Amino acid sequence: MNDLEKYHDQIIEQRPASFEAVPEAESETTANLLAAVLRRWYIVLLVFIAMCGIGIPTIWLLVEPSYTVTGAIQVAPILRNIITGKTDMGQISNYQIFMQTQADLVKKSNVLQRVADDLADRNLSFFEDEPTDLMTKLKQRLQATKTKPDAVTKLKRALSSGVIRVAPDRRTELMKISMKSRKPDEAKLIVDAFINAYMAVEVSESAKDRDQNLRLLEDEQKARAEKLKDWNQKIRDLGQEFGTTDLVSRQDMRLRRVMTLLSELTKIEARRINLEARLQFLEQAKEQTIAPEELLTMRSQYVNSDPMVQELTRSIVQLERDLLVAKQTLKPANPALQQKQELLNAFQSRVEEKRQEIGNRFDETANDQIKKAHMESMLNAQTELEQAKVHEKYLNDVLAKEDTQVIEIGRTHLDIQNLEFQRELDQQYYDQVCRRIEDVKLEGKAPARVTVAYHGDVGALQDKRIKYTTALMFGAVACGMILALLRDKADLSVRTPEDVAKRIGIRILGTTASTHIVKPSLLPAQIIGDYQTIRANLGLLNHGGMPKKLVVTSPAMREGKTTFSINLATSISKSGKKVLLIDGDLRKPDVGRFLNIPSDSRGLQDVLFGRPVKKAVRSVASRGIDVLTADSRNALDAYELIASPLTAEHINVVSQNYDHVIIDTPPVLAFPDALLWAKIADAVILTSFAGQTTSMELMEAKQRLTQIDITVLGTVLNNVRVDHSYHRYGHDYYDPKHRPGKKAKRAGAKLLTPLIPI
Repeated sequence: MNDLEKYHDQIIEQRPASFEAVPEAESETTANLLAAVLRRWYIVLLVFIAMCGIGIPTIWLLVEPSYTVTGAIQVAPILRNIITGKTDMGQISNYQIFMQTQADLVKKSNVLQRVADDLADRNLSFFEDEPTDLMTKLKQRLQATKTKPDAVTKLKRALSSGVIRVAPDRRTELMKISMKSRKPDEAKLIVDAFINAYMAVEVSESAKDRDQNLRLLEDEQKARAEKLKDWNQKIRDLGQEFGTTDLVSRQDMRLRRVMTLLSELTKIEARRINLEARLQFLEQAKEQTIAPEELLTMRSQYVNSDPMVQELTRSIVQLERDLLVAKQTLKPANPALQQKQELLNAFQSRVEEKRQEIGNRFDETANDQIKKAHMESMLNAQTELEQAKVHEKYLNDVLAKEDTQVIEIGRTHLDIQNLEFQRELDQQYYDQVCRRIEDVKLEGKAPARVTVAYHGDVGALQDKRIKYTTALMFGAVACGMILALLRDKADLSVRTPEDVAKRIGIRILGTTASTHIVKPSLLPAQIIGDYQTIRANLGLLNHGGMPKKLVVTSPAMREGKTTFSINLATSISKSGKKVLLIDGDLRKPDVGRFLNIPSDSRGLQDVLFGRPVKKAVRSVASRGIDVLTADSRNALDAYELIASPLTAEHINVVSQNYDHVIIDTPPVLAFPDALLWAKIADAVILTSFAGQTTSMELMEAKQRLTQIDITVLGTVLNNVRVDHSYHRYGHDYYDPKHRPGKKAKRAGAKLLTPLIPI
């Protein structure tokens, strides 16, 4: 960075910002919309000239007045049935769909061929000249071929382009055929030809369909009669074996017999399953047929019932009683007491040996008895199981024979029922066909549904050129205004303090002038005045004093926040305050690089990790400030490091030695680090860059800060034109062209750098 010397003995005119209640962004009014259109009036004019210059000549050259000739065919929706005498819809389920179908039939090739043949010798200009309709002209020019199209093709093109229109008239019984032409006489002939051709085709098709339907019905009548004979013969053949076609009672008797056998078989199967389970249990149990608890009880009773054991037990009880009495009267070292104890132990050992001997004898006897009982149980179970299987097999054989007979009777009964059902359906269908044949013969004598309502007649003259021209002019103006509004809405960038106040409603703390517009000789004075204005506004905002801990951030990148932080810290230090500048951007630290501070110390990270502050802080004598730099080695852990509760404690300890602490942070919309720093500090300043920062970005940044109860002092708009600056008159004050006098004296101390977007 190139340093600039501070000017002394200068009077810098400043204009502090007004800190009254900031107006909220107003909704768009008619006046605002009109102003937006007027700002870009040239767009409206160009669109109007382009659209009218092309559209109006095209309309007046190609659109010509024409006549409309209309004829109609009547289609009766309701006919009186000559059989019942009642009115009904006939074969029409939906009248509107039927009318549309008839309109489509008029456009069929056979009708068009009849029309062409009828008009072939009339020498009509319709089949020679180009059509007068604009859209038809354009389509035919795009589809033109070297060969001249025939009459049918001309008619098809006229129908597709709308010159000839066939459509049902809503809410009437009429299907209208209309034609647009400059020659009404020819149009009448063509419309009448369509009506006559359609009526001829309709009458012939109706008679043809009626005769064809009658033939089909008579053939179907004969086929159904033959089928009825076949059904009757098949039913008789199936019933001959049993002597009757009603097999319900015979089938019920067989079913009851089968149910009785099934019940008996179920009992035998249950007994077999029980025996198999019992035999399987005996095989798995082998010798262990008595529960262990029961066997243990029997063994204990057998041992305790032995006379020798009982006698020894009574002796042991007597010896224990004598020993307790001796212990109460004799000393522990008395030989008689020891002799009694040894005698008791000998009796107890003898009792245990005797119990073991008797228990072993019981085990041998019990095992022999259990094995013998187990073998007898298995033999009995096997014998009963064999008998149950033989009985079950016999019942299965008998039941299989009965099932076969029942199934045969059931199938025959179902076949007879199915044949009777089919015969009944064919009989009903046969009767219906017979009735329909009689109805068709009578319908041939009924009045026609389709008749001619009226032949072609001329309608009113149609000239749409004036209407099209007026609509085009209004449309051109509307399109131009819409494009102008869209162009105005698309530009969301803020360029002046007025744009910020109008669109966002945030305080303007000051501005910094663009270095590309101010003369190099006047740049130092302009920068000094800008930052003195900002300092004055900050003092007025905070009741005569600036916040001690101040965060400087921006909505996005490259909006001058780092340069502003350095220059603001320098400006405050020149007023006699002790200032600490902290580079709080651990992701992309730039403060040390801008101030040419060596990167041999991590600075901020050292303080956050609890290392001494004196070794981490660097003094910049040329600017009169202390700097706490940072590096990017903790970029991935930046959020966790700042979010630590110890960070706020360390910053508070460091700030006790300074009058003001300014923290440069990452952009608010890029990373959450700025929000964490803002919670530690007393207030926040948002920097913005004229022509680059958009109102949406600045508004979103303000909302994110205010949502977490952060005090946002306002914004500083960087890179503004001098005529929009809060220090615009000070620029002229030092210009030699505006103020004669001696050149300002330069002081030895260096102050500020030009504003460079970061």
